Amino acid sequence: MSEETGLLVADETRFRIRRPQGRALGLTALVAVILLFSAGSTLVKLSETPGVAVAFWRMLLCSFIWIGILRVTEQRWLSWADLRPALVPGIAFGLNITFFFTGVTKTTVASAEFTGALTPLLVVPLGAWLFHERLRLGALAFGLISLVGLALVLFFAPANGEFSWTGVAWIGGALCLWATYLLTSRRLRQGRSVAAVMAAITPIATVVTLPLGLFVFPGTLGQLTWRSVVFIVILAALTGTAAHGLMVFAQQSVPIGVISMLQVSQPALAVLWSVLFLGSTVRPIQIGGMALVIAGLAIVTIQTQRSSSTG
Repeated sequence: MSEETGLLVADETRFRIRRPQGRALGLTALVAVILLFSAGSTLVKLSETPGVAVAFWRMLLCSFIWIGILRVTEQRWLSWADLRPALVPGIAFGLNITFFFTGVTKTTVASAEFTGALTPLLVVPLGAWLFHERLRLGALAFGLISLVGLALVLFFAPANGEFSWTGVAWIGGALCLWATYLLTSRRLRQGRSVAAVMAAITPIATVVTLPLGLFVFPGTLGQLTWRSVVFIVILAALTGTAAHGLMVFAQQSVPIGVISMLQVSQPALAVLWSVLFLGSTVRPIQIGGMALVIAGLAIVTIQTQRSSSTG
């Protein structure tokens, strides 16, 4: 979870199938996006730094990067016209990143990623209600498969002290905030470049994160080491910048349905990185639960796409 799915609900008129060479490059870019975003939670844990500190400094660095990109690509600076519509999405975005980074430092990557993966089960019905879109309730019913799978992931976590319900609660809050961001930023993304959107959102998100670090988690913003600085820079460069640019490139040639389907695999990859680089333990029954989560989300995605195409 976090900003990886933010561009997936943009206007479908932007997604056009082009010549095979272009689609091959687009798919390559999409694979890179999924790999980069799936590594985010592991990178946060590897920083060995409080989540709110990682969120703030990463967001601050991304603000400078995206404002610079906006200046280079569009030869202009941020304006009030950019910031005003980004206010609510920016607040939701900043809180989401802070909640998610805090949660992932307090529980397992598996529980964090697969809890956060259920965002579509909130966004799809709420989006249909808010934007008066057609909704197939039968499609959402398959979300129950994902809920059963998530229960297996959470309740059968290894008893090694890494899993905690407190961390899951933070991730649950992040899930709701991410859904809020996706729904409130829909109009913001229409007709604006990714540089304009991110350059407006990230400074607002940074300002929102600051009081959390100062008053809710006092003293955490200064808990930086050379190790944490390295991982914050990596997060800002890869997940906060490069992945977004590659996503936009992929969207030019890869259909939205394909993007949505492939991105369902992202939580599983995140768990793989945690096993390889963090030494995390996953039980066989949890793997079965993960498969159920992915299967349920895949079916919901397919059914929702069919509903959109026939609506």
